[in-house]
Amino acid sequence: MRGSVYRSAEGREIIRKAYLGHLASGMAAGLARKTVDTPLGTTFVVEKSAPGKPPLVLLHGSVSNSASWLGVIPLYARNFSVYCLDIPGEPGLSTPERFPLSSDAPERWLRGALDALGLERAAFLGMSLGGWYALNFAVHNPGRVSALSLISAGGMAPQKAGFLFKALFFLMLGNHGQAMLNKAIYHKTVMPQEILEYQALVSKHFRPLSEPLPLFSDAELSRLTMPLQYFGGDKDALLNTRRSVVRLKRLLPQAEAFLLKDTGHAVVDRFADIAEFLIRHRP
Repeated sequence: MRGSVYRSAEGREIIRKAYLGHLASGMAAGLARKTVDTPLGTTFVVEKSAPGKPPLVLLHGSVSNSASWLGVIPLYARNFSVYCLDIPGEPGLSTPERFPLSSDAPERWLRGALDALGLERAAFLGMSLGGWYALNFAVHNPGRVSALSLISAGGMAPQKAGFLFKALFFLMLGNHGQAMLNKAIYHKTVMPQEILEYQALVSKHFRPLSEPLPLFSDAELSRLTMPLQYFGGDKDALLNTRRSVVRLKRLLPQAEAFLLKDTGHAVVDRFADIAEFLIRHRP
């Protein structure tokens, strides 16, 4: 599968079956699943919605899919209609085409997905790459974003040089290399073994994004007049989160930007704080 985000057709099927297994687990009970069409291909959606509840769109990180939200959907579904979108070109069930991040395709895709779901305006929670997608959409469509919460999102400060090459080297070392990569990403966060095994499976059969996340200009970030929240770990191996926080506070005084001590790229203990922020700023 030359040019594909998957290393082989067999590998793609292995990841697909593993993902469907997560979606058939007890954690996914009561969730709806559907695929919507956009001008840039199909988008797979995991949904927990109810009439009268304002929409909340969740966007996962790189080398992941909407299964990463299964544990927190019930928390947000108490007050929101929750829509988890598989980002195209990642190991989910949306179109496997990976968009150039420096193009207008990421914004056009997300705008098309919201239109297909009938969402004129929504709150957003984005993690890592999903945070960049949410931020990019908000910069170009500020009127369609009621509130924006970001976890370890890129685009506000340069990525740390050399991490991608280090990660690729780790992945060449098999299980030992995967353990070294996990330590670099998670720092001291202890992740469930099931999650680590699933990520190892994905890493084995999937080609991760290699394009650097484009940076937003001061003028672009200044368009973000909606309530904005940001969490980044001071030990993030991928992103310069300290500079991200400083820049946000300089350009957007209303932003609630937090640099978390002794925390890596994975921030998994702030979901209740995020829920409080989103509830406080419900339309």
